[in-house]
Amino acid sequence: MRYTVDIDIGGTLTDGLFSDGQQVVAAKVDTTPHDFTVCFFECIREGATRLGYDNLTKFLEDVKVIRWSSTIATNVLAEGKGPKLGLLISEGHGTDLYGDGTSPAVQKVISPENIRQIGEPISEEEVLRKVRELLEQGVRRICVSLKGAFKDPSAERRIKALIDEQFPDHYLGAVPTLLGSDILHHPDDQTRTHLALINSYVHTPLAVALFKAEDELLLQHKYRKPVYIGHVNGGVARIAKTKGVDTTESGPVFGLNAAAYFAKRYGLDKVLSVDVGGTTAKIGLILNGEVVTVPEGDFFGIPLKTPWILLRSIALGGGSIARVKDGEITLGPESMGAYPGPACYDLGGENATLTDAFLITGAMNPERFLGGRRQLQTERARAAIKEHVAGPLNLSVEEAAGRIVEKAMQMVADAALETVRDYGHSPEGFSLFAFGGNGSNFASGVADRLGIKRAYVFSLGPVLSAFGSSVSDICHIHEEWPYLTLDENSGRELKSLVETGRQRVIRDLEGEGLSLSEAELSVELVFAMKKDESEVIRLSMESALNDGIAEVAAAHQGAVVERIAVKGVSPTSKFELTRQEITRGHAREDLKRTILWPTRVENAPVYDWEQLPRGAVFYGPACLESETVSCMVTPGWQVEIDGFGNAVFTKGGA
Repeated sequence: MRYTVDIDIGGTLTDGLFSDGQQVVAAKVDTTPHDFTVCFFECIREGATRLGYDNLTKFLEDVKVIRWSSTIATNVLAEGKGPKLGLLISEGHGTDLYGDGTSPAVQKVISPENIRQIGEPISEEEVLRKVRELLEQGVRRICVSLKGAFKDPSAERRIKALIDEQFPDHYLGAVPTLLGSDILHHPDDQTRTHLALINSYVHTPLAVALFKAEDELLLQHKYRKPVYIGHVNGGVARIAKTKGVDTTESGPVFGLNAAAYFAKRYGLDKVLSVDVGGTTAKIGLILNGEVVTVPEGDFFGIPLKTPWILLRSIALGGGSIARVKDGEITLGPESMGAYPGPACYDLGGENATLTDAFLITGAMNPERFLGGRRQLQTERARAAIKEHVAGPLNLSVEEAAGRIVEKAMQMVADAALETVRDYGHSPEGFSLFAFGGNGSNFASGVADRLGIKRAYVFSLGPVLSAFGSSVSDICHIHEEWPYLTLDENSGRELKSLVETGRQRVIRDLEGEGLSLSEAELSVELVFAMKKDESEVIRLSMESALNDGIAEVAAAHQGAVVERIAVKGVSPTSKFELTRQEITRGHAREDLKRTILWPTRVENAPVYDWEQLPRGAVFYGPACLESETVSCMVTPGWQVEIDGFGNAVFTKGGA
């Protein structure tokens, strides 16, 4: 057993990274939204083939761990493809879901007609009558989230017991029932309700995919080793230890993890990450080697008063549809996805897309897409751009393609600038990391617009989220929001809360079949100090349960403990990247082609990344390409292939 396998299922393409610790192989296949297990196994099969295996079962005999991240849960919510939900809520509340005004979750994950108010004290007759009403309306999952259940969840549990008793699992008409208090122990009624609804909405499609894949691995291929699922906390856990809401944005989060990994290896304090795939572009920040989180987040506009990774998304990717509206080019939010895809795929897509524009402007080699497994059709791209963009604007196809690319660059730059400023910074002093299936083409163009002087494009950039998965650990977190005001007697209560969290994390780690001697437990405490100010203190578990908690409590009397998080981390097999010594020298160009953006350049040099030695240097305007990467280098930039094999862009080259 020698290989680690990391699979990241995106909205358009599914990425794989396969390593035995010495060599690494990347693979890409089309995502299959009708059945995610198809692309999951196709990607593993592609990686096995590249490693010289002609039999998937034989390859899996040599695999020691599989890690799987995805945007499945995210896409279910984005596309509105979840089941019909019902909600039992406290009397006097309805579409507010315990907030002010109508909750953004209404209509997005639950219809107003499927919300039922329950009075106190709980009436068995009322509960069962309203559950029957919901079932008659076709509800397939029921949430129960009552006001005040943070302090006393007994009413929620009683309702669940009534439903389970009346509609047992083996009876027709039985539906799963989920309690808000089981999903999150948080005092904010709206946050508990929102997370319960989100979890219920994404659970079924995710569970179907994960359990089907696990069953096929076992029954068809006799694979009995771990399958870990990526979590939004940046760690992984077994399927049985995973909730649907845990997996939201796990693919993009692992991309940020990879960016943080490289930020530490490069010694960079301020990094702006730009991850552009087939359907979305995601912007994140890494400061001092750590991914930036915000105290409160939202998921598709649904507010959550819990810490959330700072990850701003815009509906822009290679498949984004280009149109003309009111005399201006628009891109997205609709995407052609993997099928039928951009017009140049020649699979039936007739709309013009960003990928078609990249192809026309010379940024992409039509012979090398997906390692040459798909030939892009330039004439199809020209026809789509002529019909939908060039014709309406009375432009040549080349001019229209250049304007589509220009629009995309500006959209990403605007989103990046807004993200940096919202967090209180300016782009000055930041380095730009550009990755994802289409991210490399944005490196120098976006950096120019932001005034950033250094950018990085990664040899594993198109599969960087899978790389982030490959360097992740098993992680379980137990959180409490006690809102405890500290006084001279609070140390014991605080220590008791930490001990409760420790026991629950240990239970989860043991459920993974792990040795606790290998696990590292830690505590994070968040204190409210003044209005809009907080302090975060991190302790090892050993320190916390000795004198650490008592000392913290004594030093912070009068402060409010908002959040306690106990984190357990256990290492897994990882892919380790090594940096080689380099000798700088001029790169040898492999061929030439015309580039049309940002200005027309005849016979611009094209460099084959796989053939360039580490230390090779060249200058824009040029193209850098490999089996999986296409990268425009705009004028005024120097590019060097560094000791990791990555391309480092420096502004001011000849």
